[in-house]
Amino acid sequence: MQELKPTHMYIVSHKDFDAPNLEGYTPILAGAANNTASIAVRDDTGDNISALNPEFCELTAQYWVWKNANLGDDNVGFVHYRRYFYTDHHKTRIVPASVLSQDLQRYDIILPEPWVLTKTIGTQFAQFHNIDDLKTVRAIVNRRTPQFVPAFDALMRRHDLSCYNMFVMSAPRFDAYMTWLFGILDEARAMLDVSGYDAYNRRLYGFLAERLLNVWVDAQQLNVKRYPVYMPDETAWKANLRSRVKSLMYLHRI
Repeated sequence: MQELKPTHMYIVSHKDFDAPNLEGYTPILAGAANNTASIAVRDDTGDNISALNPEFCELTAQYWVWKNANLGDDNVGFVHYRRYFYTDHHKTRIVPASVLSQDLQRYDIILPEPWVLTKTIGTQFAQFHNIDDLKTVRAIVNRRTPQFVPAFDALMRRHDLSCYNMFVMSAPRFDAYMTWLFGILDEARAMLDVSGYDAYNRRLYGFLAERLLNVWVDAQQLNVKRYPVYMPDETAWKANLRSRVKSLMYLHRI
């Protein structure tokens, strides 16, 4: 058995909140460049893209950790102030960092259980966003890592997606992922114009990253551990019912 490495979990938030008292979990303020919240760890120091938060969402916090945190060979992960990995579908407890460390002795990455959508991932993106933006990103992926394109195309035909840009992995793997992701997003941002989009669609690069994370995992055939994700103030049975209805609508073609 390999050595058990510490796991550093960052709770991304854009406002002050009551953080769970859990060892290994640290709140981080996203978009701190234009935010007066009192969270101690901010994404606007050192090497940062904090001012781009309206377009990059939680990615500005992930970028800050990538560039500024001294992670060594430890593990690192991200949840949201209102979404956490839970140990089971009864919403018994948030997964402790020590358990995540144990998981990563057997798995390459930890992701949320996927949403199962009634539409394909590609069709769903086209319904709510500009499909030309997704086509541009596919072309960039094809230029930079053409071996990932089959996974990209397969994802667009599927109905399941691990969302929220939530994950846990080793720091070296995190570095590899961020290098790949931001290589694509930086090139895309130089080509795309979101100035005419509403506030929701200006979050384009956060939406793209949700899909690209799944592509990156699938293309490398990583061994994945999945946990359910819940909001702290949400009852488990309502969340489970909503997820089950979505699954039935897809699986049984209601």
